[in-house]
Amino acid sequence: MFEQIREVILEYVNVPKDSITPNTKFMADIHMNSLDIMTMVGELEDAYDITIETEDLNTIFTIQDLIDYINERI
Repeated sequence: MFEQIREVILEYVNVPKDSITPNTKFMADIHMNSLDIMTMVGELEDAYDITIETEDLNTIFTIQDLIDYINERI
């Protein structure tokens, strides 16, 4: 799952692939903006057939947070 999420993230940011780890913070480390995050969330919702609630995004800071969130719902 990490690799798939990393590939999606790389569509939105211009950083080296190796700089994206499970502990990477979306905004602080790779400077994704809110529009990028919402678009990425839409892609992941489609890919995993889940709904990521907007209010839940306030608790998702790192890629690992996102992986854990998705794993709880699939």
